[in-house]
Amino acid sequence: MSSKQPARYVLTADGLQIFGSDRYFNRVLYGGHGRDHLKQRFFTFAGDRPLFMGASTDYGRNTWCHQAKNGVLMSGLALTPGVMLPSAGDKYSIWFHDSSDVLTTWKHGYMEYRLSRVSSKFPSVSISIQAYPIIESDGFLINYDITSDQRVYFCTGFGGLTEFFGRFEYQRAPRRDFSLEDCKDNRVEIGDNMARIHGPNQTEMLIGCDFNADFVADNAAAMLEMYPSQFLKNHEGEKQVVKISHVIEAGEQFSGRIAVLQNSDAQELQRWLQPGAANRIKSQIRRKHADISFVTPDEELDRLPPDLTTALDASWHGDTFYHGAQGYHAPFLGWRGWYGPSLLGWKKRVSRAIRSHFATIHRSQGPEKVWWDGSDRPDLDHEGTQYHRLQNSSGYLSALLHIDDIYNMQEVAVDMCLHYLNMSADWSLAEEIFGHLEEILAWEERILDPNAEGLYQNFLNTWISDGHSYNGAGCAQASAYNYAANRYTAAIAKKLGRDSTVFQQRCERILKALNERLWLEEDGLLAESIDRIGNKLVHPSPELSTIYLAIDCECLDPFQSYRLLKFSERQIKNIATPLRQGRLAYSSNWLPKKYSTCGLFPAENACLALAYFQVGQKQKGWELVQGLIDAYYLSHNPGIIRHVLSDSGGVDDGDLDFTDVSSTLLRLLCEGLWGLSFRLLEDELYISPQLPESWKQAELKLPDLQLHWNCDKFEDKLCLRSQHEALKIIRIPLRWAEIEDVWLNKESCQFHIEPGIGCAFMRLETRLKGDLEIRVFYGNTPLPELKQEELHSYAGNLVALECDSGRILELKSPFQEKAGAASERCRLLRLSGKPGWHEVFALVEHCQAKLWLPLAVRLEAIGKSLPAPAYTQQQHICLEECFNSSLSTLHQQEYRSPRPESYSIGMRLNGRYAWDWNQCGHNAVQVDDSSLRQATDGVYKLASGLSFLTPAQGDNLACVSIWDNFPTSMRIPLQGQARAVAVFFICTTNAMQTAVENARLALYYADGLCEKRSLVYPQNCDDWLTAALQKQNEHFYFSEWNHGIVQIIPCDEKRPLAALYVEAVANEVILGVLGVTLLQ
Repeated sequence: MSSKQPARYVLTADGLQIFGSDRYFNRVLYGGHGRDHLKQRFFTFAGDRPLFMGASTDYGRNTWCHQAKNGVLMSGLALTPGVMLPSAGDKYSIWFHDSSDVLTTWKHGYMEYRLSRVSSKFPSVSISIQAYPIIESDGFLINYDITSDQRVYFCTGFGGLTEFFGRFEYQRAPRRDFSLEDCKDNRVEIGDNMARIHGPNQTEMLIGCDFNADFVADNAAAMLEMYPSQFLKNHEGEKQVVKISHVIEAGEQFSGRIAVLQNSDAQELQRWLQPGAANRIKSQIRRKHADISFVTPDEELDRLPPDLTTALDASWHGDTFYHGAQGYHAPFLGWRGWYGPSLLGWKKRVSRAIRSHFATIHRSQGPEKVWWDGSDRPDLDHEGTQYHRLQNSSGYLSALLHIDDIYNMQEVAVDMCLHYLNMSADWSLAEEIFGHLEEILAWEERILDPNAEGLYQNFLNTWISDGHSYNGAGCAQASAYNYAANRYTAAIAKKLGRDSTVFQQRCERILKALNERLWLEEDGLLAESIDRIGNKLVHPSPELSTIYLAIDCECLDPFQSYRLLKFSERQIKNIATPLRQGRLAYSSNWLPKKYSTCGLFPAENACLALAYFQVGQKQKGWELVQGLIDAYYLSHNPGIIRHVLSDSGGVDDGDLDFTDVSSTLLRLLCEGLWGLSFRLLEDELYISPQLPESWKQAELKLPDLQLHWNCDKFEDKLCLRSQHEALKIIRIPLRWAEIEDVWLNKESCQFHIEPGIGCAFMRLETRLKGDLEIRVFYGNTPLPELKQEELHSYAGNLVALECDSGRILELKSPFQEKAGAASERCRLLRLSGKPGWHEVFALVEHCQAKLWLPLAVRLEAIGKSLPAPAYTQQQHICLEECFNSSLSTLHQQEYRSPRPESYSIGMRLNGRYAWDWNQCGHNAVQVDDSSLRQATDGVYKLASGLSFLTPAQGDNLACVSIWDNFPTSMRIPLQGQARAVAVFFICTTNAMQTAVENARLALYYADGLCEKRSLVYPQNCDDWLTAALQKQNEHFYFSEWNHGIVQIIPCDEKRPLAALYVEAVANEVILGVLGVTLLQ
């Protein structure tokens, strides 16, 4: 496939390669699990440059998982110790990581480097280096193969053992590079061809080699030398680092190994310096990803599963899967880390994780209470303002395995648990934890759905939930999770002979509430949430999590699901990736772009792609897979998609091998592309390959299921091996309309056609197990298509829906069909409804095929945009009697009510969004209204020519809000006539108020008629302390960090004016009017 720009990493027969990169420490090498009984985890930083560092992390010290350096290892060549030839650098020596011709290869678990360039004054050399993680011990092994046509010195420096203090995977992290400070209080012991460094936290690093070398202790300044020739000299001061040197004679084929171990002994060191050590390690690395075989015509795609599986293995630590393989290596509950391991057949690990976390369930005596002590508890990154707390609460799991925290990731944990049980049919474990599931689901309803209405509050319950404060609302995501949880817990109850009534009743309530209160039929979308206080507004702009969870948890029918997916294409920002022209979608349209409310997150796109495949939209799903493949090859980290991406499709900060990314992406590749859905709790297994049309063959082998796909022009063949006795429901997307025969194990069999949206499926059901072969034989009749799949028109117009073959059996349409105008292949529709997108579905039959063909109709708005009203005079309205606050004191007040009575997260007491990253920083409140106060004659003039009366001192805001601090509405008296009224205002709002009416301006005439303007975030209003976002109204900065907005309301200048009504509509919003001017 030709690329429009080169990838960062290029796939070759040897592995992923990059030439001449200047990155280092940008790849982590993972060891094994020999010390999983400790909280600490050792790993090795390698990267594009042959510079290495041992490191360890220990979440017990802090859950940010700061790292300790366990020694930097650098190697190079020098012609003569102490002698340098300065000429824009030393021509007589070079550190390998400074060479300009390093060819780096990522070998899916270890690194390989080739280089030769030193200088024109240096001998001809050839250098090959391999870096391996030691699997059975904590440490790493470096192999060197060097040839030189003259005598040279090979040298290595090692040192720098520190406390836990930083995150060194980030390129600009403080003290990432070796420094003198790294060696503080380090002590060196030199032994026989080995050395030991003692550092903080009782850490010892042992280094040795398999060749005769000089081991010398020296001052840390040696390792700061720019050139090995100077490194080899003696340095004054405390001996803190190890220097290793060896002479390579002319023509010698030098081959040597250096091993580094943490907290080990000389005998173990010698074991890893033996000739077969590297092959042993490579074999152990291969075993990490031996539980999956993923073979397709797309070789670039095929490289992802080994790396994803290796990362998931690294995320396992003792009793559970940790949040990250390296960063955030802590036992957080949930975070979607068990889906991939369940598919890989890691049953002992997943069941152990389930038992470990479920054992943390809280059980308390005394009456349960949700309470608020009136305090403000902002957490700068995770918690927002959790003003409610729980007392004597029972039935919830700890957010970390050994530490309590605010996250409610048990919804994800329960979903992953049931996903595992659906795959494994482990009825013994199901019976063991059934009581826990009962308690958890009862807690979810009591605390998050206190009125038992079927809508649950989202409470930091997904990976992306940082930055989400729902203020007690009824939400789609938590409701979807609880629907699936109750559905499958009911199935367990039935199998165990327990009463399933309570679970089934919850399912019914949830589906009813989702469809009646959150599904917006005219818009074809599922709302994000509905407020439980104030005006009980529906928040109509769902983020990706809402879209894909509603589909994955099967809360919607296929038509609802299809329409909801269209929202992600039309209303959320999407980018085209540069290599394959794949697609990646932003997580929401909740501006501003900010972690984690609005951004490009690969795990969210993996889950979105899975939802497309689940709805049978394989082309759209494949577009997202293409985007994720691009992210892999555009990454700054070989074999890694970091968990935050940029608009180029490459890295934008983010963590390495985030378990959430590894697990969801592996799930996408298996369950999405291959259409797998294990439902063994309901005695069913779905298999519906969703592979690209161009693939003639592909293979997926998992421990519990093996699949092989093969097709030619008129035949599809699916071979599968499964020992499950469940009913196997095999759905193969039809490529032709005519089916001549279907075989099961070489015998004709019964099947039926299942209509999909834009596709049709051959559906076959069997309880046979073992080896199965399904073959579909086609005739030469194409599938029907609509002659027009998308059209733009206006309400009132008549349009034709017409197919090219077959006959239309049925329509699902928001439009009326013209009576008497129908034919076998055509329907006439009278368009109606509000502007925007509408979907029509036509059930078309041709030969054996039946499918719903979608027609997308966009109704354009009728009407002309009015020009800005012309005016020659401005009449300033005095608001002195209306002012009730000031810009400087607005956020010095405490906003205590109304707040929900239920457990919830909301605004800080000062009325600010708790995850507020504004013009001055995180949670900063910086106000400067001096330019307003110092306006000449008390009239503030804008660059546009508008001006407003504003006082030099005292109150200067007329505020309305749902908060009790201010009136909900305010009347500002007006007199006379005008062509327009200009309103100067500021607004306190946030991303959670996206697409809802935040406030309302109503201009009343003396005769009672009015002109209304809704202020909707972020269309025509935004937050005054964050960057200006809205584009419909004029805005202006009256200081470096504060801005105001002007809403102009055109008037009928013949009608006398009576008043301007200002009304707050959305919870937590404050609208402050600073000035009103009549334009005449």
